[in-house]
Amino acid sequence: MIAIHFEQEHDCKQLLEQLQAYICKYANYGLGGAVKAEGDDTILLNYEHNEINFYDSFHPLLASVLTDYVISTKEEEWLLDIIETMFYFKDVEEQKQILAMATSILEGDREDLPQMKPFFNRRAYIYDAFAKHLEEETTFYYEPFLTFRLRDYGEILIDCVEMAIDEYMLEQEYQNMIEEFRQHVQMNRAKIDVLYIVHNENFTFYDEHFRKLTREEILFYLQDDLIFEQEVEVDDMVISPLVSMAPGVVHVFTDDPDHGVVLSIQSIFQERLKLYPLKLYEKEWQ
Repeated sequence: MIAIHFEQEHDCKQLLEQLQAYICKYANYGLGGAVKAEGDDTILLNYEHNEINFYDSFHPLLASVLTDYVISTKEEEWLLDIIETMFYFKDVEEQKQILAMATSILEGDREDLPQMKPFFNRRAYIYDAFAKHLEEETTFYYEPFLTFRLRDYGEILIDCVEMAIDEYMLEQEYQNMIEEFRQHVQMNRAKIDVLYIVHNENFTFYDEHFRKLTREEILFYLQDDLIFEQEVEVDDMVISPLVSMAPGVVHVFTDDPDHGVVLSIQSIFQERLKLYPLKLYEKEWQ
């Protein structure tokens, strides 16, 4: 028999209901056992010995249910605590944004950030910790386990929040830059009336007669105080020379309207931007 003790009555009740539902669901597949409450703070699990080994059936089920419960009930609370007490973000809106970033990292939604892949399998850390301490005959204390046996998971959450904050700060810098560039474009006279940009792997600038701008021409327009693409060759710059030119109308041909640079151009130039599929450029100008 396994006895699981809780300090919080609602944890005991919720896990009891989940375990009873799983036992009922998998009974027809040979999972034998019974789950019941003892008072308001203890769950008793009796595993029926049959043809299926405890460590092949009941044990992984119990470890999995407990793992999912920790993630669903504790993870957000712990992340917010780390954000506030370790990194001193007190503003509620900032906390929400950092939390959303951290959650997306943990869920594996930020595949554009390869250095964050170690966080994607945090479920395995929790599962392994439960699996090592759940035996066929044992008394298990839930809250002390969370405190003392999930330290690796806690370290993952701390590292994840730190990276989420870095991403949040970069996003804030980006938004500030976009707003500054938007104001510059709105407040300054256009140096070029019409500019065409063709995005086909690279971004290429063309004037109103669809003549490709030379490197020297781009350098002529480029303002030092508007350069944010540091350590990037002029030939590879897009936003800085574009904002320096502040064209009256920007025509962009691309098959990737969700590309980060295209979205930035949209944010800066707004209604002054005209977006077209690449095939229209190929049809009209080639």
